[in-house]
Amino acid sequence: MIVKRFQPSAALANVVRAFEIVESRDGMTRTLLPETGLVLGVRYAGAAALVEHDGPHKMPDYVLSGLRSSTRRMQTLPGSGIVLTKFREGGAASFFQAPLHEIFEGALPLDSCLRASDVERVAERVAEAKSDEGRIVVLEEMLLGMLRAPADVLVQAAVRAIEADPASIRIAQLAGELGLSQDALEKRFRRAVGASPKKFASIVRFKRATDAYKPAMSLSQLSHEHGFSDQSHFIREFRSVTGHNPTRFFSDVEYC
Repeated sequence: MIVKRFQPSAALANVVRAFEIVESRDGMTRTLLPETGLVLGVRYAGAAALVEHDGPHKMPDYVLSGLRSSTRRMQTLPGSGIVLTKFREGGAASFFQAPLHEIFEGALPLDSCLRASDVERVAERVAEAKSDEGRIVVLEEMLLGMLRAPADVLVQAAVRAIEADPASIRIAQLAGELGLSQDALEKRFRRAVGASPKKFASIVRFKRATDAYKPAMSLSQLSHEHGFSDQSHFIREFRSVTGHNPTRFFSDVEYC
């Protein structure tokens, strides 16, 4: 697998974290960790499928993937290529009107929220582009044309507070500090970020722990550094997200 990462232009930098071009020459199956922001994918070659208990299910070629609280296995065919737009936390709400929590744990074909003719036009331009940079330009132009609203400043303040201390954040207290009721904050947060504040905090903590892991690192140390009450707590949560205990996952599973 070849992954090339590109930074967005200044006009998109506050809502888009990065663009990635992912190519698989030989085909592969890998485990995808939960993301903290939504991901938009435009495939220009090959195909991919989610591997479920009942077998593979083909992914749409053009798709908006919601936040997830668990890993998923992706099978990619040889010769595949896709451009990913990785949105910042809450960034996708600046482009899509639909409440983003409605696709939590799922994905939305792009032509169900944009005009099918527009999606096809963008897909054709991406496929015909002569370079990786050219593909990114096509996605940038599409997103700039879709940009409809600035990010919700109170939701962004809540995101920053949760990211600063995902293990100990108290949502009711945070809502009060922002001048909102807990119910009002949770509704705005779910709509813009794609998950409840509590669930988002869990995703942030899990992602940081897995990103911080190094071979031979003590699970006790990893648990302590990321706010789990003890190693057993970390192992239980890790198993609920991945289906594996941490030792087996880090040693045997190809993930990204």
